[in-house]
Amino acid sequence: MYEQLTDEELFAEVTRRRATGEAVGTPLGALCARWARPARYVISRIQGSYGRGSPADADELFQDAVGKFLDRGLDQFRGVSEQMPGRSASPKTFFLRIVKHVAIDFYRRHREELAPAPVSPDDVMEETPSEVARAVEGARRREERAEAQELYWAAYARLQQEHPKEASAWELYHHEDVEDHEECARRLNISVVNSYKRVSRAQAYLRLYLLELQRDGLPEEPS
Repeated sequence: MYEQLTDEELFAEVTRRRATGEAVGTPLGALCARWARPARYVISRIQGSYGRGSPADADELFQDAVGKFLDRGLDQFRGVSEQMPGRSASPKTFFLRIVKHVAIDFYRRHREELAPAPVSPDDVMEETPSEVARAVEGARRREERAEAQELYWAAYARLQQEHPKEASAWELYHHEDVEDHEECARRLNISVVNSYKRVSRAQAYLRLYLLELQRDGLPEEPS
């Protein structure tokens, strides 16, 4: 029934029905079904960054995001990009941002709940060598992930400063989870060929910056 409509047209039908008091379940369900795969990809990235999660979590988080989108998102969406003021934002990007924050809140809350309570020295039980080794390895991996993320964002900040056009294309394609170059090109008002070129150049610059950061270390913050 809705296969021929674009996301924007289908979203307009949802908002029209909501404004007139009609049921929105069918068009909203069709819209969210289109976004299920990228939403689960966003959730998997958050799971990876927190080092926990399961496919069952992804289903629950997706449904939670759909509920938030229906309860508040439909009224909050303004069609303007938060990342690039002056440019339009799609309802899909807006929904994926809700998914991202739902997942972050979920795993952040669980991490706090699972944090060990303070204990006195008398309560500490002797750990076996294997438990100590696992704890050390886990800490090392968490430190490596945190360092890698810090290096990436430092490299991306440099990309934004030195090559803003490439950074804008990279932002859309990788940070906002826009899935194809045609949509990137439309939002940036460039050709599809130029979208490919900008993303490719951005990747090359980031690789170079990361190599330099790994060699020289992060720049010191001004005192």
